[in-house]
Amino acid sequence: LLFVLLVMCINAYSQADSNTWSPALPPHYSFIHYDDNVIGEYKELDSFYYKLVRLHHSKKGRVNIIHIGDSHTQADGVTSVVRNGLQDFFGDAGRGLVFPYQLANSNAPHDIKSSSASSWKSNRLTSPDKPIKTGISGYGIHSSGQNASVHLGLKDMDGHQERFNRMIFFVCNDNVCYKLTDSNLNYPVIINSKPGDGDPTLVVNTDSFISSFQLSKVSAPTGTDYSFYGVSLEKRDSSGVLYHTIGVNGARYDQFLQNTLFWQQLKALQGDLFIVSLGTNEAQNPSVNEQSLMAICDSFVKMIHTIAPHAAILITSPAGSYYKKKKPNKSLQNVTDALLHTCNTKKIAYWDLLHISGGVGGATAWKKSDLISQDLVHYNNAGYLLQGSLLLNALAKGYNNYEKTHPYRAVKAQPKEVGKPKTVKTEVVKATITPKPTAEQKAPPPQVHPPVPLTITPDQETVRPNSNIKVEYSDK
Repeated sequence: LLFVLLVMCINAYSQADSNTWSPALPPHYSFIHYDDNVIGEYKELDSFYYKLVRLHHSKKGRVNIIHIGDSHTQADGVTSVVRNGLQDFFGDAGRGLVFPYQLANSNAPHDIKSSSASSWKSNRLTSPDKPIKTGISGYGIHSSGQNASVHLGLKDMDGHQERFNRMIFFVCNDNVCYKLTDSNLNYPVIINSKPGDGDPTLVVNTDSFISSFQLSKVSAPTGTDYSFYGVSLEKRDSSGVLYHTIGVNGARYDQFLQNTLFWQQLKALQGDLFIVSLGTNEAQNPSVNEQSLMAICDSFVKMIHTIAPHAAILITSPAGSYYKKKKPNKSLQNVTDALLHTCNTKKIAYWDLLHISGGVGGATAWKKSDLISQDLVHYNNAGYLLQGSLLLNALAKGYNNYEKTHPYRAVKAQPKEVGKPKTVKTEVVKATITPKPTAEQKAPPPQVHPPVPLTITPDQETVRPNSNIKVEYSDK
């Protein structure tokens, strides 16, 4: 009997322990308010935590997180820590949204590489007057070259090679013909995009996992550029968290809000949680108007609810930094006050990083601890690691509290949601890709002349004889 009871206790402890999300604790610094590292208005994240609990216990489905921010986010310092921590516990559903920043002459996350032999014009949403569209990534690259191509891949990071077998492209839809190639493809796949309003997504599924691709323009109507706005790299049949990072150097709330194409494309990601980390650039204005910022923030939240009515929202305040390298930026407190007032009055979850990191004067401590970069606005790797770890642990505290008070066995259905979900019409392309044959498997070439490229129009389904590629179109 004692043995049975001991086994039961061990099993019960193991089950409880396996249900607790315990990421590594943040590094310790005396100026950080660790006890205050929690989510404010935390109940507003219940729908998000419910989906995480269901994902953890069922090992089925995925949870989509979209993190929108400025240069701190574009560098992927904070977001990489949060993404990796979430995927370690809940499962890895893919790298998420990426952009070929190098082709736009901008800095890229450490794990993204891109190149092209073509000439590109670029823009970001901070320059709306330039005659070049920007989309879901806050960036856009455009080329009028006859055979313009984008090569994008993921680097091997610390011995781990991230791969994907599903690509959601955000490109021009003005009847442009694209060619998709990869080392695993026996033949290139030719894709004709549909003309119409807005920019649709082109979704390519592959049977084998790949780490890079090249998407080239084959032909287009006269005067139509090849426009590339981003691509989501996913693991098609894997459950887990898909974490999309959208960061734009110098961006503010109002600049995102005014970009129509950004919102049109953003709804295709079907976000379950939107994390918004803006405010540093608003604080570069010493006379920032709090009332105006509150109105803009409220409009931003309403726009998210328009494209994703069932999604939860988490707004974060910026950490401390300096103004013109002279002294800590006091305007950051005004920005934070405006954001938190909006969250408290509109019942929006928030994470007050400014307070947690030591307040406005905390920037001095960050500088003394060698956590901030030489421009005294951005942070170094250690600084971003600390901030990311703090956010990850704040999310984990909220999840663990929710999991304890909402046992999975008692949750029979998702909480009632208000509002009719938006549907997104997308063009789906399915490509079957087989790995290259080994030397022993290779057969003599079946013909002397090269095969004719496979061309598919949206209303056709075609399979080339003796080909391993099948492309079909359907509307969702």
